Amino acid sequence: MKYIPVIGLEIHAEMLTRSKVFCSCANEFGGDRNDRVCPRCSGMPGTLPVVNHDAVTLAAKAGIALGCTVNNYSAFDRKNYFYPDLPKAYQITQFEFPICTNGLVHVLDRDIRINRIHIEEDAGKLVHDDYEGISMADYNRCGVPLIEIVTEPDFRTVEEVQVFVEEIALRLKYAGVCDAKLEQGSLRVDVNISIMPFDSQEFGTRAEIKNLNSIKSIGRAIEYEIERQSELLDKGQKVVQETRRFNDNHGNTKALRSKEEAHDYRYFPEPDIPPVYITDEEISDIRALMPEMPQQRYMRYTNDYKLPADDAKLIIADKAFSDFYDSAVSVYPKFREISNLMLGEVNRNLNDTGKTIGDVPFSPEDIAETIKMTDDGKISKNAAKTIVKIMFESGGTPEKIAKDNDLIMQDNSDELEGIVEGVLSENEETVAAYKNGNEKLFGFFMGQVMAAAGKGTNPKLIKDILTKKLSNNQ
Repeated sequence: MKYIPVIGLEIHAEMLTRSKVFCSCANEFGGDRNDRVCPRCSGMPGTLPVVNHDAVTLAAKAGIALGCTVNNYSAFDRKNYFYPDLPKAYQITQFEFPICTNGLVHVLDRDIRINRIHIEEDAGKLVHDDYEGISMADYNRCGVPLIEIVTEPDFRTVEEVQVFVEEIALRLKYAGVCDAKLEQGSLRVDVNISIMPFDSQEFGTRAEIKNLNSIKSIGRAIEYEIERQSELLDKGQKVVQETRRFNDNHGNTKALRSKEEAHDYRYFPEPDIPPVYITDEEISDIRALMPEMPQQRYMRYTNDYKLPADDAKLIIADKAFSDFYDSAVSVYPKFREISNLMLGEVNRNLNDTGKTIGDVPFSPEDIAETIKMTDDGKISKNAAKTIVKIMFESGGTPEKIAKDNDLIMQDNSDELEGIVEGVLSENEETVAAYKNGNEKLFGFFMGQVMAAAGKGTNPKLIKDILTKKLSNNQ
């Protein structure tokens, strides 16, 4: 039988605050185990949580970035469950009154609805020692501020899910909410998936796949789960509602536990934290702090700067790269030329050196100057590539690099005419072939003259002289 997947997501994103959400411990990745733990985040009796103001602000920014309503009133609750990496045996979260609701994100011609965004604390991490047969708890992550982004079950394909997660990660990075490093666990995805017969309108029984931390794993897990549930239904068996774990090595999912319902967690209002009130004025102030988001930059690049859609997508894929591009075109507004140099030679050197755009020893102004020197006829396009490579290796200004490496183009037409005549006289048979209609040989002549004249020669001048000489000899 043919089935339609029905998929919803719960995305957990660690917020970029300096301290944890309810205490003053540092919010950092890595470090020695259990060296960022205090009585408050480890759940010692008698301690009281205090809400991190920056976490509330970042959660509101996430809501704005995802088209949500930021609610004036939100409140915290206790979610009760026992697990070794949760020392309090409950998690402080938002259940009845989340900070953001009713968002909308458009991907691949589909509107994906955001049900809610709520603030909560992260749990710790269990470190398993298979050799000793023990598990150890690292509580450094306890109390790290999270937002959980809960979608409606609006996805129908693997591609929609993957593109959506990439879009969410990009928006959160632009908004400064989360670094979205899936490989470090700062962004984790739970997938709720069911299938229903093609002609049905009733959703099937869902399974939840926990803690997926790569775009590839998300796709593989969904594909496996669709196949697993399809085989069960085809055999006349039932899909059990449960929580499952994806094994990246084997490419399959395994049952962890039966899926809990809300009442299983025995939610009740957090008695030690007062409700959070955000005024309309404060929401307006937060909105004013928002940077230009990727979708807005895309429209500017394609509509105002006339960049190809694919080029615009590549530039906005990295906020720092996009910021660098914007700084360069603000100095010298040759939008397409600077885009071509950055997506071509700059990216090539970034890949070769393993650097990011924030690591390079030159400025956006240097890239703008390189393009201007090309436009002014001082250097060739090939020389511009050489300049970029040298700037990557040792820095320096484009003007000085061009002078030190004999890249400034010389317009000595009399000398060039002699070189052209010499090349043509040495290649009489090739000249004859060109005259007989093999115009592709023009590139051969260009190469020969360029090699003889040296790298500081103006290729346009060579082309003009060659065209004239070959035309006169027809």
